[in-house]
Amino acid sequence: MAGGKLTVRQKMINMMYLVLTALLALNVSAEILKSFHMVEVSMDSAGRNIDEKNINTMKQIEKFHTDLPNDTKGTEAYNKSIQLKKIAEEGVKYFQTLKDELIKTAGGRKATEEFPEGDPKEELSQASNIELHANLMINQGKGAEVKAKINQLREQMLAILPADKRKDVKSDLKADDPKDGKQSWESEMFEHTPLAAVVALMAKTQNDIKNTESQILDMLKGSLTDDVQIVTDFEAQIIPISGTYITLGNKYEAQIFLAASSSRSEADITVGGNKIPSEKGIGKYTMTATREGVNKFKAVISTVNSSGQRKTYEKEGEFFALAPIAVISATKMNAVYIGLENPIAVSVPGVGANKVNVTCTAGGTLKKKKDGEFDLLVDGSQRTITITASVDGKTMGIKEYRVRQVPKPTIVLGSIDGSSPTATMGQIKSSNFVLTVLKDFVFEGVKYSPTEWSLVYKPKNGQASVEKGNSEQLTPRAKTMLNSARPGDLYILMGIKAKGPAGVVPVPGSLAVEIRN
Repeated sequence: MAGGKLTVRQKMINMMYLVLTALLALNVSAEILKSFHMVEVSMDSAGRNIDEKNINTMKQIEKFHTDLPNDTKGTEAYNKSIQLKKIAEEGVKYFQTLKDELIKTAGGRKATEEFPEGDPKEELSQASNIELHANLMINQGKGAEVKAKINQLREQMLAILPADKRKDVKSDLKADDPKDGKQSWESEMFEHTPLAAVVALMAKTQNDIKNTESQILDMLKGSLTDDVQIVTDFEAQIIPISGTYITLGNKYEAQIFLAASSSRSEADITVGGNKIPSEKGIGKYTMTATREGVNKFKAVISTVNSSGQRKTYEKEGEFFALAPIAVISATKMNAVYIGLENPIAVSVPGVGANKVNVTCTAGGTLKKKKDGEFDLLVDGSQRTITITASVDGKTMGIKEYRVRQVPKPTIVLGSIDGSSPTATMGQIKSSNFVLTVLKDFVFEGVKYSPTEWSLVYKPKNGQASVEKGNSEQLTPRAKTMLNSARPGDLYILMGIKAKGPAGVVPVPGSLAVEIRN
């Protein structure tokens, strides 16, 4: 824009250039607007799932209160759940009304080829508009009210809980001004922001309310039975401590208790007419085995329920007495694996675990954890490993295990595991993680975590692009590539490395999937 004397035509050209520049500055990518819309749709779907969970939790609290009307904790939890529900519903309604007002002011929603009229996934008519809501929120001061409403709702909901429990609620329901102090929360949220993003923010805030409600409901339910499921049927149980096979001259021990009992209802427990010690409803019964074969006894449990009625329950228990024999078992599986700490338990009934000598053949090393429990490490030099238990030089038992390699992990993208060469757009767009899964591997606690991967995106019509990552979580760019999926597009997940028990290793193969119509 040069100074000096300009012709009328040049002035018009300059003015048009300024207008075009302003329009370009305000223009928001259709792809970004589409992403905001998909976030809104996803938020609405997640919100319905949270609603269903909260309804079920409320029903459990109500059932406890109905079944045990005299239980003070049940009454308190039920009343608080009703109060919490009212606060949450009022908050969700407030943001729904605000969201509806913004959408209506901007011309409502529009039908598209993908989402026809009446479809709940219809996009906004003016998704890129940045003026209407900015005027309402900033110029008319509605944004400050919204910020105050969010913080007020959080404080009202947390106040349902005792002060020492509130810190355990991990709530995203908060609206704080940025720490740098350069602008307010409402300015950051609503200025220069397209309507599609603001509507998605409102949907997120509604879900934050529901999530906070869900956590508090879970804590109210947990306060009833210490996180034990609410039950209505009771049964006496006898749980052996030292096993049901006892050697002569040694003691049989068992726990006798009323299943589903709580610490609020202490029980009287007798065996053979004699009262046995009990703590928190669990009795400990001890007797010495003096004869081989089946030894039976009868336990009687008497307790008072919440209505003041005394109930009696009976249960017959038994154990077997026999001569000593070694028992050797793998606590995880029937095979042992190279590179893993394979837990091995060894015991000889009637003999203290500290008196049992345990050895293994070549190719393996036993690392003692405590008496009777070991970790077996195998180097793969032998196809089998034999464990031997002995007492005072006398062999009490021998067990042979096969040596196996840990299987290679399977590559998974979201819910797509390569079992089919094609996937739907819904499947690919909902994918958020890259996983390396050990399918059908029964050894607990062993996993592979991706440390490196490459995602190749080849549109049906267009140039291929590649995105790399170094964790299970997809990068924002990779997620954008998945959200761009159309029928005929091809995605390839390859070059994967994962960290397992033996360190970082390459994962063989790749995952290729084509988007079907």
